[in-house]
Amino acid sequence: MTENDNIKRFKGKFDPVTETRPWAVAASEEYCQRIARNTSRKLIEIIETDDDVLPIVCIFEELEK
Repeated sequence: MTENDNIKRFKGKFDPVTETRPWAVAASEEYCQRIARNTSRKLIEIIETDDDVLPIVCIFEELEK
């Protein structure tokens, strides 16, 4: 992935209780892209956490109702 793909990237903590947007955890950014494709969502943010097993949090754009 390139830095010009309009996806925000952060390092730090993630609070699943306060996050209101759709999200998923993944092993890598590539898996975030795969989840986005498979669920027909747009990936808008990636948070790199310090977790050992699934260190990447993928944040997706809200689905239209």
